Amino acid sequence: MNILDDPDRISALDTEDMLGLEEKFYEQLINAKKIGESIDISKIRKDDFKGLAFLGMGGSGFTGDFIKSLIKYDVSIPIEIVKGYKLPSFINKNWLVIAVSYSGSTEETVAAVNEAIKRGSEVVFSTSGGKLEQIATRNNKCLVKVPQGYQPRASAGYLLLPLYILLGRIGLINTDMNVIDDAILSVKKKSELYNRNVPFEKNFAKKIAFEIGANLPVIYGFEGVMSSVAFRWKCQMNENSKCPSFWNEFPELNHNETVGWERLKEITKNFVLIIFKDDGESQRIKTRINTTKELIKDNFNKVIEIEIEGNSEFEKAINAMFLGGIVSVYLALLNNTNPTPVDKIKVLKAELAKIN
Repeated sequence: MNILDDPDRISALDTEDMLGLEEKFYEQLINAKKIGESIDISKIRKDDFKGLAFLGMGGSGFTGDFIKSLIKYDVSIPIEIVKGYKLPSFINKNWLVIAVSYSGSTEETVAAVNEAIKRGSEVVFSTSGGKLEQIATRNNKCLVKVPQGYQPRASAGYLLLPLYILLGRIGLINTDMNVIDDAILSVKKKSELYNRNVPFEKNFAKKIAFEIGANLPVIYGFEGVMSSVAFRWKCQMNENSKCPSFWNEFPELNHNETVGWERLKEITKNFVLIIFKDDGESQRIKTRINTTKELIKDNFNKVIEIEIEGNSEFEKAINAMFLGGIVSVYLALLNNTNPTPVDKIKVLKAELAKIN
């Protein structure tokens, strides 16, 4: 029997039930929406902000990637993503800064947000606790408190949806709650199709994991929110599946990476290309995708094309995010790997702690 159809083997290997967290992602979104609607926004200064910055690393940092890619074509102010210790010099008292750290103790984010406070920026904190909660309380800033007990990468719904709703509530963007409700319902329906109890022959997510197998996945998205989702897939393959993975986006990759698939076929024959496709995209993007696939497909073991489904950009992105998460866990299990531990990151953090 395929391990993906064997609940007992799954439970024995997935000891912390990462698969269960992915299967119940829609429940997280439901709870995250409630958090977003209940945020006390009275502590946020009512300014005409000149810019918006997201601070965060890893799974927490994806929050900024996702929201920026979703709203950047509709807002009139610059949006900056800070993934590191240093805050760019142009972020000042006229900016809204959103610091995201699930643990609340991510040292890069703590360093950057302390600088933002020194400069007088308006700051919103999103965390489950730790130093960020302490800093928010000490400075009487808006705190978006999310539930504890998750891996940062498994808390994406809790981190991004409340902040997306918050930006709508303070008038920075237009947030349609009906669109959010439709997306949550769509993810729930997808979960009913992708969960462990649906056999391999009828389970699209299990089939994608099987197609990837022992190969290295390369994920191609396209400009806009599907670029950030492609990056999310790459990160989920790294952390859940414990395998190298790479990503890029159309049209940028056509100006460099396309040419790179010319040599080293003896290596890249063990790569799998995953391409997102959207019938709503422009003809120029569709032509780029289809032509590029034909130009480089012989360099890969296989090409997997995934049609993005949804009635809005938000719904498409959330659906594709959910699919990538559950595929990455199935891929780990298929390769006899526990998807939850991130031992190498723990070793690195232990070495950094010695410096302190």
